[in-house]
Amino acid sequence: MNHLDHYRSGAIRTLLMGLFAVAMATGTAIPSSAQGTWTNTGSLNTARRFHSATLLMNGEVLVAGGRDSAGNTLTSAELYNPATGKWTVTGSLATARYIHSATLLSNGEVLVAGGIFGIDIHGVITCDATAELYNPTTGQWTTTGSMGKSRCYHSATLLTDGTVLVAGGGTISSPDNSAEIYDPSKGTWKATGSMNVARAVTAATLLPNGQVLISGGNSTSAGGRSAELYTNGHWNLTTSMNVLRQSLTATLLTNGDVLVFGGSNLESNATEFYNPNPATWSRTQCFCVSPPIGGHTETLLPNGKVLIAGGLNEYHFFFGARLYDPSTNFWSATGNMNTFRSGHTATLLRNGQVLAAGGSGSSGVLASAELYRP
Repeated sequence: MNHLDHYRSGAIRTLLMGLFAVAMATGTAIPSSAQGTWTNTGSLNTARRFHSATLLMNGEVLVAGGRDSAGNTLTSAELYNPATGKWTVTGSLATARYIHSATLLSNGEVLVAGGIFGIDIHGVITCDATAELYNPTTGQWTTTGSMGKSRCYHSATLLTDGTVLVAGGGTISSPDNSAEIYDPSKGTWKATGSMNVARAVTAATLLPNGQVLISGGNSTSAGGRSAELYTNGHWNLTTSMNVLRQSLTATLLTNGDVLVFGGSNLESNATEFYNPNPATWSRTQCFCVSPPIGGHTETLLPNGKVLIAGGLNEYHFFFGARLYDPSTNFWSATGNMNTFRSGHTATLLRNGQVLAAGGSGSSGVLASAELYRP
């Protein structure tokens, strides 16, 4: 079962349609004037969704795993060259996976961990504990130590000391609160302190002070609004969000705040940001169109604005894009994508453009890719 299916209940749809109608009637909808354009670029060799995309140190983008149009879990991987706009096949993963994590390590290798290995006919998800490393020099994957627990829908964060913190996972109906650390120098995992709240389909953000902020990802009212900070093996609850968010994205802003977006709740139109000092959550100006609830991407641009693109809303696919400006706390329109996308990836390239690749669209699983120019 797609983890976004539960968003499509009639009650939520009715409420969001009402909110959208009120916004339009009161003149609070986002202006139609837009900046920024999307242009098509080379297509992936394999159509995929729920894959990972990682910007390598040489400026290329590594896409790995995912799920194809036939529902097969993929081992294939490929590289995007921004100079040519072309994709080339590279070494395949040892284990097929999707909804996994991919982390660029300090030595330039990419750590891929966990993910969904398969779903049976009853919709039961099987998560994976294995991990592997991609070497850009050789174009090959090698297995490394396995995690202590099988994980999917988890978060992975590169810490300041070069280790990787993996936290939570599971599904929204059965989240996990455990966490562990990967040491690249040893190729091993070690358990660390457990979170105060079990979480899945959440977002983790490394703060400038070295702490990691993780929030939402729980179906209970208190758990879905909660947030906590990781420091040296310990988790401490911090101020709770204004609204419950079971599935969300997060971005560290240039001013040190963290913008969170999305979530399967009745107030997903209300985005907010976290200020570490003092620890407070504040709402942004209204998004004011039917927002993507999940499956979208959130990308910090070189100009300090945040780009939200694609995803699923209560009407179906959201193929639009919006910009958040922290200096004004306002959202504004920007160019729409050429293709409906959900479950795609968005990668900020060194030239300041954003590469959106794959995902699901109105025609099925996509191989197409496009570039956003601010």
